[in-house]
Amino acid sequence: MDTNQYMDMFLDESHEHLQQLNDGLLSLEDNMEDLSVLNDIFRNAHTLKGMSATMGYNKIAELTHEMEDVLDLLRHEQLKLTEDIIDVLFKCLDSLEQMVDNVGNGDPEDLIDVSDLVTKLSALSSGNPEALAAASEAPAAAPAAPAGEAAPPADLGFELTDVERGVIKQAQETGLRGIHIKVTLAETCLLKSARSYMVMNALDELGDVVKSIPPAEELEQEKFEHSFEVVVVTAAEEKVIEDAILSISEVESAVVEVIDLEKKAEPAAAAPPPAPAAAAAPAPAAPAPVSTAKPAPAAPKTAAPKQAAAPPAKKSHAGQSVRVDIEKLDTLMNLMGELVINKVRLEQIGQTHRISELTETLEQMDRVTTDLQNIVMKVRMVPVSQVFNRFPRMVRDVAKELNKEINLTIEGEETELDRTVIDEIGDPIMHLLRNSLDHGVEHPDDREAKGKPRVGEVGLIARHEGNNVVIMVTDDGAGINADKMRRKAVEKGMMTQEEVDKLDDADAVRIIFLPGFSTAEQISDISGRGVGMDVVRNKIEALSGHVDVETHIDEGSVFKIKLPLTLAIIQAMLVKVQEEMYAIPLGSIDSTINIQPDDIKTVQNKEVIVLRGEIIPIIRMEQTLQIPHVKDFDEIFVVVVHAGEAKAGIVVDNLIGQQEIVIKTLGNLFTGLKMFSGATVLGDGRVALIIDVATMMQ
Repeated sequence: MDTNQYMDMFLDESHEHLQQLNDGLLSLEDNMEDLSVLNDIFRNAHTLKGMSATMGYNKIAELTHEMEDVLDLLRHEQLKLTEDIIDVLFKCLDSLEQMVDNVGNGDPEDLIDVSDLVTKLSALSSGNPEALAAASEAPAAAPAAPAGEAAPPADLGFELTDVERGVIKQAQETGLRGIHIKVTLAETCLLKSARSYMVMNALDELGDVVKSIPPAEELEQEKFEHSFEVVVVTAAEEKVIEDAILSISEVESAVVEVIDLEKKAEPAAAAPPPAPAAAAAPAPAAPAPVSTAKPAPAAPKTAAPKQAAAPPAKKSHAGQSVRVDIEKLDTLMNLMGELVINKVRLEQIGQTHRISELTETLEQMDRVTTDLQNIVMKVRMVPVSQVFNRFPRMVRDVAKELNKEINLTIEGEETELDRTVIDEIGDPIMHLLRNSLDHGVEHPDDREAKGKPRVGEVGLIARHEGNNVVIMVTDDGAGINADKMRRKAVEKGMMTQEEVDKLDDADAVRIIFLPGFSTAEQISDISGRGVGMDVVRNKIEALSGHVDVETHIDEGSVFKIKLPLTLAIIQAMLVKVQEEMYAIPLGSIDSTINIQPDDIKTVQNKEVIVLRGEIIPIIRMEQTLQIPHVKDFDEIFVVVVHAGEAKAGIVVDNLIGQQEIVIKTLGNLFTGLKMFSGATVLGDGRVALIIDVATMMQ
């Protein structure tokens, strides 16, 4: 079977199951008494094992199989859950993630050595949890069967109920026979439930199943070692039954015997090991037929073995979603952008030539393209939970490493962002969380001394604000000391004493975003390397966003990231500086005003205006862009913009108006032009640069 065509689906679904395993283990660790979550964990491990075995990734299947044995004992309370067991399961999860990533990158899955984990899991499943510290070299024993459910011996050592005996006796009276079969699967068989289903299906074609040991439900759940037993009534000869079973892949042997109710059964000779069967595609893990005793046997069936019938098709609802390749979505967005550009061009032609028929058609086209654009944008939107769900595990691991007690609260994970933004915000949020865990939240003893709860609180919050999404990382820790920030900035030579003395506390705290700044006394794997917060700021600003911090001593800190909903098609204000057109994103604009030259004042050698009692610094586009000054105007146009809490007034020559624009990247050749976040093609074919407001205000 060619599995390459299923690779993308395998990787996507494997990551989903791994994430659900991760969430389940975190939930279990929080409340070890609530064993109900173990059923979900077991199902995810079981599904991942089956998928991996089907794709031929036996190492992944082997590790999940060993996990499954331990999880099964835990959920049946035959093994007591401990912190050590949780840690081993988490290590298994990490290894599985690496193995799946290796497969996705085209590398062999066995680059990761999991032999130690397999040995530890085997020790646990054999009822020897003390062997976690020292791996046992002996092969692990199979899990002990639950009380009253032990596997029967090789001969007919189990009791038939009166109903079952009655069915067999009545079958004998009609010319049929009761047959006892012991089926042994190969030791390497990983899809035991699928193989047992295929055996039961084959036997159903030859007769009627009266009993299975263990019961059908346990066969489906793989609650048996590598053998199981079945009682059927049939007219088929022993050799026919044996051949039908041995034709199934991964069946090692089949022992067939006739049941005589008057005396003990005489076992037939053991079947020789079968010739290697052609590898069959694994059957889906469908439920095995339920063994029920019928009041009377069915009419005799032909002795010739039939081809196993496919399981009855189950009614299912049509899929409500489809997986779409990211490149297709990008192509769709690019085509949508071209449509918007040409729509604007047609609008300009209609206005210039006053063609009424064109104007009417364009009004309808505008409605259609707007609806189409909204749908395309929604298709690209994904919930931030795709990023947030990786952090509970990280917080758990870092808290243990720091010997701190920390509770992570997540809110608004259903908030949606454009896929291109989602792909980029993971690292900045991780840096902010690590900063809160390491620098923010105090050690439990220190918190207790301050009268705080020993358990620190860290929050990850997302919400919509207009055309933006706000993501906040909060903590109830020590806060950021503004005086310490000033002192460190001077010690590191980043600022002079005179410069830091001019900063108020809010600006002093923002020193944390300067490149190479760190307040950590010692370098660790968590923080203190002088990188992190400046990386956060640069990454967020590259996404046309803004990051700021608010803090209070001994109360905690709030890091606030503000991001645009999308980076593809936005509303912008077109402005003119001499003969060139520029676009300013509408989300960054507070207002546009007209002022007189004498409205501009000078404060500390900087030009400012006073707008509604607020002092706003002025940025002259000509000076910033180093364009030679041509003439003065009696009326000055100012676009008041903001980046976070800061505001500024951008002086331009003329305001053209609001327009929908498609953002195009500038490419590697213009990476040094940080003042511009991209460019757009206007309706008349001209290119306008898009101003990065946050960079211009620095």
